[in-house]
Amino acid sequence: MKMEVWTWGTGGPFGRELGVAPMRRRRGHTATSIILSDEDDGEAEMVGGRGEATHFMIDAGAPSVETMVEKESPAPDVLFLTHPHFDHISDLDRLANSRMRGHLVKSGTRNFEKARGLFRPLPVIGTEACLNHPQDGVVAKFGYLEGLVRWTSILGYDLWHSVRRSDGLIFPSTAAVGAEDLFPLEFKALPVIHSKHAPGSCLFIFRSRSETGSSGREPARNIVISGDFKSMEESVEKNPDLRDPACIVLDTNTIRAKGSYHASLVENMALIDRWCSGDEEVLILLNHLSGFGDFLAGHYDHVPDDEDWKAAVEFVQKPKVVVKIAEDGGCYRVK
Repeated sequence: MKMEVWTWGTGGPFGRELGVAPMRRRRGHTATSIILSDEDDGEAEMVGGRGEATHFMIDAGAPSVETMVEKESPAPDVLFLTHPHFDHISDLDRLANSRMRGHLVKSGTRNFEKARGLFRPLPVIGTEACLNHPQDGVVAKFGYLEGLVRWTSILGYDLWHSVRRSDGLIFPSTAAVGAEDLFPLEFKALPVIHSKHAPGSCLFIFRSRSETGSSGREPARNIVISGDFKSMEESVEKNPDLRDPACIVLDTNTIRAKGSYHASLVENMALIDRWCSGDEEVLILLNHLSGFGDFLAGHYDHVPDDEDWKAAVEFVQKPKVVVKIAEDGGCYRVK
C-alpha cells in the first residue's frame, strides 16, 4: 500500500498584506490529506488515475478544492476538523457541493435531490465543541449543509476510532464491527490549547488499521496532524502515540516570535526533541506559515519570506529527522 500526505493549503488566516509588494509566496488556508492507495511503490506527482484509494482530509481551507481538482485528487471519503476557525473551514461549502456534483457526473445522474439518496453524505468528524458550540461551532456556520454532510462528534479524547465505509459512523477500534466495512485508517484526537474562540481544538493521530493488532507485524507508524495550537498539556505532550511517528504536520506560524495563539519554530523545536528520538526516520512538515509576528516583534525588518524560513529550518538538526516547509499542493510519501 502507498501512503501519501498532501498539503493543499499551508498559510495563516490573513495571507499577504494590502498596499505593499507581495514578496512572499501566496499560500492558501490550511488543508491536509492522507491518501492511501493500492498502487505499487514508486514516486508519483499526481494522485489521479489510481485504483482504490482512501482519502482522509483534515481541515478544508480555501482554495483546497481547486488545488485538489488540479492535482486530480479523488474526492475525500471523510473530513476531520481540528477546530472551527474560518481559515480551516472556509472551503467546506464548496467541498461538500463539489464532491456531490462529482458523484453526479461520474454516475451520469442528473437529479441533485435523487443524488442525496444515492450517495452518502460526507462524514465531518470533530470534537463535540468544535462541531456544536452554539456560537463558534461549525454547525452554527454551516448547518445548512445537512444532507451533503453528516456531522459526527468523536467519542472521546485519546481513544482510537474506526470509521465505517457504508455510512461514516465511528466506533471504538476495539468494537466488534465487521472489519471489511471499515476504512483502513483509524484515528484518535488529543486536546490542544489554541484560542477561546476555537472550542474543542485538537490534534489528530492516524495509523493504518491493517497493521494494528496483527501478530508478526511491525506496529504501524503514526501520522500526526496538529491543527493550530499555542501549547498543550504535559500529559498530551507525553502521549506515547506522538513518539517517533512517520510524519508530523506541525502548526508553525512564526520563526522566533512567541504569539498568543500559535507556536513558533523555536517553541516547536522542544516538541521535535521530545517526540523524535533520532532512532526512527521522521518527516516534519511545517504548516500554517505566516511570520507576521516576527516582523511585529522586530526579529526581521520584513515579514519572513520562503528564503528566511528555509534558512531557519537549517538550524533544526536531529538524527533521522527531516524538516521541510510544507507547500500548497505538495505531496510527501510516507514510509
